[in-house]
Amino acid sequence: MTKNERKTTFLLSLSHFFCHVAILTFPAILILLKAKFHVNFATLGIVAGVYLFLFGAGSLPIGFIADRMNKNLLLRIYLLGMSLSAFLAALSGNFYIFAIFIILMGLVGSIYHPVGLSIMSFVKTDKLRGFAIHGIAGTLGVALSAAFAGFLGYYFGYNAPYLILGLIFLSIFVYSFFVKIENNKINNTKAAHTKEDKIQNENIKSFFNDFFHRNIAFIFIVEFLNGFVFQGVFSFLPAYTGMKLKNFLFFHNQTVAAGSFYVTIALLVGVLFQYSSTYITKRYKPNSIFSVLILISGLFILISGFSAGFILFFSILLYSAFSFSMNPISNLLISRNAKEYYRSAAYGIFFFAGFGIGSVAAPIGGFIASSFKLSDTFIFYGIIALISFTISLFITNYNVGDAAAE
Repeated sequence: MTKNERKTTFLLSLSHFFCHVAILTFPAILILLKAKFHVNFATLGIVAGVYLFLFGAGSLPIGFIADRMNKNLLLRIYLLGMSLSAFLAALSGNFYIFAIFIILMGLVGSIYHPVGLSIMSFVKTDKLRGFAIHGIAGTLGVALSAAFAGFLGYYFGYNAPYLILGLIFLSIFVYSFFVKIENNKINNTKAAHTKEDKIQNENIKSFFNDFFHRNIAFIFIVEFLNGFVFQGVFSFLPAYTGMKLKNFLFFHNQTVAAGSFYVTIALLVGVLFQYSSTYITKRYKPNSIFSVLILISGLFILISGFSAGFILFFSILLYSAFSFSMNPISNLLISRNAKEYYRSAAYGIFFFAGFGIGSVAAPIGGFIASSFKLSDTFIFYGIIALISFTISLFITNYNVGDAAAE
């Protein structure tokens, strides 16, 4: 990468890391909030449901807005908005005012993925490695969020994590002005069209004709299924591994501690393997590698539904390894299959499919676990992963994006 591309990647990776830390701070301190504000878990669950839904669903309209606005400006609005909402949440002495600013944080957080991924897609040199570094930062944010929020909350109070997050986002906001953020040169493509073309492209029908094609439709379907599986698996993995492995390794009937430990280890393994796909795709077509990774991860979910002990432990580690390895490849596929002037919209739909619509996996899995067994939930998710693999075989090595630079 060039020096400026490295600076852009570093800025976006910091923004991505703390995006996930901020979003997952609330569930990490639920017990503290319950004791502080004397509210029940049902109330806390409603707040969590609203802000998490907005975090996923908000990316859809933001993606379309970002293609018509300065992405650098939107990135800075995100950073400043996260800082302000974190500070205001930390200073709220009333639970309902606190909840309003947490929900606002979810909405502001939805800006990041369509904007950040779109900017990343315009890094020309070693783009896949950039996506991998960016993805690893987000995964580390997920893995370390509980430790960050739990430590600060336990020793300094429920509002300490939000005060620190406010300072961090404000610092990144200031740093962003020292980086010449990589971006697309829209005036070389879209603006060069005739006035009639510009007017046409504002119409919904014209957008669908220009944006959607066979390949990108299959990518969105596969991302929905992959996001469905991922959110479902990690919704129940702490409980499942805690119950099954509570006496495994050095644990002695410690269900909660065991579940948290194994999930954290699985996430960290995912971080390590996420970077590996940058080497694999230098020798093979990314769409083919994508399909193979979906297949292998799906098989390990199925194995986890039938196993215990060492087999279960290694199956969840390998599921995480192969699942996270997909992330930079799926982002690269979007970059190759979406035209530059619709890149933010593409990432908005992509994120909405995986995180927004995919959020239905948890209630469906809960119904299966209540009606049958918790292990049956993982068998169900494994079957969905195999369906995703089958559909992914229809994704070709198509490239309508910045092909020459890839």
